[in-house]
Amino acid sequence: MNRLLLSLVLLSASLVPAADWPQWMGPQRDGIWDEPDLAEKVDPAKASMVWSAPVGGGYAGPAVADGRVYLMSCHRPGIPADTSQGLPGEEQLLCLDAATGKVLWEQRWPVVYKIDYASGPRATPTVHKGRVYALGAEGHLVCADAKDGKILWKRDFQKELPCPSPTWGFAGHPLVFEDKLICLAGGQGSTCVALDLLTGEEKWRALSSKQAGYCPPQLIQSGGQPQVILWHGEAINALDPRSGRVHWTLPRESRYGVSMASPIQHGDRLLISAYWWGSKMLQLKPDHSLPDTLWETQREGDTRTEHLNALMCTPLLVDGFIYGVCSYGQLRCLDWKTGERRWETMTATGGKEDRWVTAFLTRLGRTGNDFLLFNEQGKLIRATLTPGGYQEKSRKALIAPNSPDVKNRKVVWSHPAYSNGHVFVRNDGELRCWKLVP
Repeated sequence: MNRLLLSLVLLSASLVPAADWPQWMGPQRDGIWDEPDLAEKVDPAKASMVWSAPVGGGYAGPAVADGRVYLMSCHRPGIPADTSQGLPGEEQLLCLDAATGKVLWEQRWPVVYKIDYASGPRATPTVHKGRVYALGAEGHLVCADAKDGKILWKRDFQKELPCPSPTWGFAGHPLVFEDKLICLAGGQGSTCVALDLLTGEEKWRALSSKQAGYCPPQLIQSGGQPQVILWHGEAINALDPRSGRVHWTLPRESRYGVSMASPIQHGDRLLISAYWWGSKMLQLKPDHSLPDTLWETQREGDTRTEHLNALMCTPLLVDGFIYGVCSYGQLRCLDWKTGERRWETMTATGGKEDRWVTAFLTRLGRTGNDFLLFNEQGKLIRATLTPGGYQEKSRKALIAPNSPDVKNRKVVWSHPAYSNGHVFVRNDGELRCWKLVP
């Protein structure tokens, strides 16, 4: 057996379900890569590329499950400066072999983009019990058989609810809860919609908004019961995931409907961080009544922020301290209890402040302070983050930034997937698999 074939066989055998990354931000949607004994071994500087495959454009990250990679993208003739008249193309749900990058199946459907930043889909596919749920940028939701790609059911949010496409497209990664798929949609009475996992039949709908925003529904535990936190462009809401009943609504409008970074919970506290107005810490109540505000910060100006105004990067909490990327690329550490800033650095995000500069944070395991940061230049960094500061250990460029949407610089704005010592990253045109553990 030659060396290449042996390598592929070993990789294929090693990609077991225990190492899956089946949805946005990992198995628990908490940004933690929890595989035994990896923290001491992962070294981006020694990473080796296993394979590369051509794909279409988009911001949707890959999902990895049962030895397969699932990815959303868009294929179109070009991106004009003005998409108001519509940009025709095809959205694609692609399935590849995780060991080799070989295409196993694909599904395509026609789409006309009228959104800004029209490269392609935003939402990472959600893989659950042999099915793949994929949400396109114009509200086409598809459920496909994970093995052979057969379409099992599909919905069109814009036509069926109806609800308008957000300015920057549908972006809420679908959430599985029990027998339901919970989605951020939009419109009057249908901003949050729950569908039957097997049939796509509507189970419930809730909330109204003119700006649905871009923040995915987030499942938390409060007062001993599950709740869905739905932060749309006008309010923060808590819902019963089984019935859709609204427990509480806290009005908090975001300019242009920009609700994006996922809320994070610890105990009876819930942190919301926004580009336009800063961070807000809520005290959840066991009776599910309206929470109190423990502290909140303010955005002093477009380029002046003191605390954390998160945009695309969901902050992570470790041992009482928040780590996240602010609106101009500042990686910052805040005290969870007070919101006080401990430090900031631009080292991980490129060294120069600029609007919307970002990096996606992933914690290595559920203990310790080791992180992986995948920045918008396509570089993967391993670093230790503590209240005392940022300590970089290793970095490597994994993929070229090439999105055509941001006018002043090329970027990669998609969350990577981590599985069994490997990382899967995409840009506008290519999906790559890298081995991170020597």
